[in-house]
Amino acid sequence: MIRPRVLIGCCIGLFVAGAAADDFTSTSLGKLHKKFWDYEKAAHLLRRAGFGGSPEQVRKLVDMGLAAAVDSLVDYETIEWNIEPPPIAPLLLEPPPSRDVLRDLSEDERREFAAKRRRAQQRTFEEVRLWWIDRMVHSPRPFEEKMTLFWHGHFTSGYREVRNPIFMRDQNDLLRENAVGNFRDLLVGICKDRAMLVYLDNRSNVKRKPNENFARELMELFSLGVGNYTENDIKAAARAFTGWAFDRNGFVFRARQHDYGRKKFLGKSGKWNGLDIIDIILDHPACSRFLARNLLEFYCRPKPERRLVERLAGLIRKNDYDLKPVMKTLFMSRAFYHDDSRGSLVKSPVELLIGTARQLGVPINSLRQAERAMAAMGQEVMQPPNVKGWDGGAKWVNTAMIFNRYNFVSGLVYGGGRDRNRRDRAQTDRRTTDRPDEPSMMMMSDTMSPKSRIENRPQPPYDPLQELTENGLKSAEEIVDYYARHLLAVPLVSDKRQLLIDFLKPGSGKARRKSPGKAARVRGMIHLMMSTPEYQMN
Repeated sequence: MIRPRVLIGCCIGLFVAGAAADDFTSTSLGKLHKKFWDYEKAAHLLRRAGFGGSPEQVRKLVDMGLAAAVDSLVDYETIEWNIEPPPIAPLLLEPPPSRDVLRDLSEDERREFAAKRRRAQQRTFEEVRLWWIDRMVHSPRPFEEKMTLFWHGHFTSGYREVRNPIFMRDQNDLLRENAVGNFRDLLVGICKDRAMLVYLDNRSNVKRKPNENFARELMELFSLGVGNYTENDIKAAARAFTGWAFDRNGFVFRARQHDYGRKKFLGKSGKWNGLDIIDIILDHPACSRFLARNLLEFYCRPKPERRLVERLAGLIRKNDYDLKPVMKTLFMSRAFYHDDSRGSLVKSPVELLIGTARQLGVPINSLRQAERAMAAMGQEVMQPPNVKGWDGGAKWVNTAMIFNRYNFVSGLVYGGGRDRNRRDRAQTDRRTTDRPDEPSMMMMSDTMSPKSRIENRPQPPYDPLQELTENGLKSAEEIVDYYARHLLAVPLVSDKRQLLIDFLKPGSGKARRKSPGKAARVRGMIHLMMSTPEYQMN
C-alpha cells in the first residue's frame, strides 16, 4: 500500500513508496475481479472519476458492482440535470459601437464607455468562473465536470489574454460537450474555438505572414509532445491554418487569407488545410501515446510505466479515438486499482476544495471566497499560469501553499461568521499548537442575489452528530477509523491514528455522544485529519 510521507517545516518533500507488485497486474487493463470490489475501491473510483462523495454514495457504488458503478459515472448523459446559466451583462451582448459612433463621443465619454465595458466584462467573467465551480460542487454527473477539468488543463486558455468572458464560457461548454466523445471532434472544435484563436494568436495567422504560435502548441501540448515533430512541420502546419478566424457569430474561414500551396507535414506532402493536419496528427503513433500518458497521469498515477501507456494508447487507436470505451476500460482495470495507483496523486486545489465539500456533504455558500481560496492554493480556474497549464504534483504542496490548504478546509469544517465556530477552532489550536486563532477563509456576508453567484452567505459548520448516530459510532476509536476510511485515500499510520484518538477522548475511555462539546471535538479531529499529508493525496 502506498504511504505518502511529507516533511513540513522549512521545506516540504513528498515521497510515495509502493510495495513491489506483479507487473502484469500493475500495468494490466484487464478487468478487476469482482471479488476484490469493495468500499475502498469504490471510494477510489469516486474520488478519481469525480471529486469524492458521501459514505452513502460510496456504498451505493459498492452494491452496484464494478461494471455498473463505472457505467453510472461515465454514462452521465442518462442523468438529467440543469443548472442556471451565468448571467451575462447586457452590454456585452450588444454589437460594439461603430467608429462613427465613437468618433462623435468626447474623450471623457469614450473613457467612461471603455471603463463601463471593462467592469461588465470583469463581473461577467467572475460569474462564468463561479458558475463552473457551482457545477463541480453540485452536479450529479461528477465525471462530466472532472473530464472538463482535465481538458481545461490540456487545452489551456486564460481570461487575461482572451479578455472575453463569453468566449471563456463557450470554450468551457465545448470541453464539456465533447468530454468523452471523439478526440478528433474535440481537437477540431478547439482549433475553431474563439478563445483559443485569441489565446494562441491564430486569428492573425494569414498567408502573407504566418503565425506559428498555434501550430507549435497544437503539436507540443495538445497532440504529439516534444520530439515528435520538426520546426519545418510547425511552419507547414501554420500555413495550413491560415485564414482560420472568427467574427461576432463564431468561427469563420477567410479563404483569401489561406495558403493553398503544397506543404510537407510529418513526412506527407499535399495541399493540406487545417483539417488535413489534424488527421495526419491523429494517424501518427505518438498522438495516441501522448493522450494516453496525459490521461494516466491525471486519472491513474504519476509517471505511468511505458507498458501501461502503450496498452492504453493501443486501446485509444482501436476505438478510433472514441474516449468513452477507453475511460470505462481504464476505470475497471487492475492497473487503476493497483496499490501503485491508489493514493499516488496529490490533490489539486480544485480537487481539495470540491472533494472536501462533497465528502462532508456541506454546501459552499460563498463561491467567490472558494474561488479565491483555490487561487491562493495555486490554481486559478480559467487562468492557468501559462500555455502549459499547471505543473501539479508535489508543487501543489510546497511550503508556500500547504498552510493555505489547511486553512481552507478548516473553513468548511468550522464554518464562518459565528463566534462558536471561532471558539471551536481556537480550542483545537490551543490543544495542538501555540499559534493564535485565525479568521476563517470562508467568512461571509448575509446577502445573496438569486441570480448572481458573486454574493455571499454565512458558511454553516459541519455537523457530525447525525453521522455518528446513524452509524452507531460511540468510541473515539470507532469515530477516528470511520472518518479515516471515508476521507483518506491511504491508511493513517498508527501513531497519527492514536494522536487523533487521544485528541477526541481527553481523560476518558469513550467520547460520549451527548456531551455538550462533542460536535466541536469531532470537528477538531476532522480538521486535524485533513491537515495530515495523507489527506493531501488522492
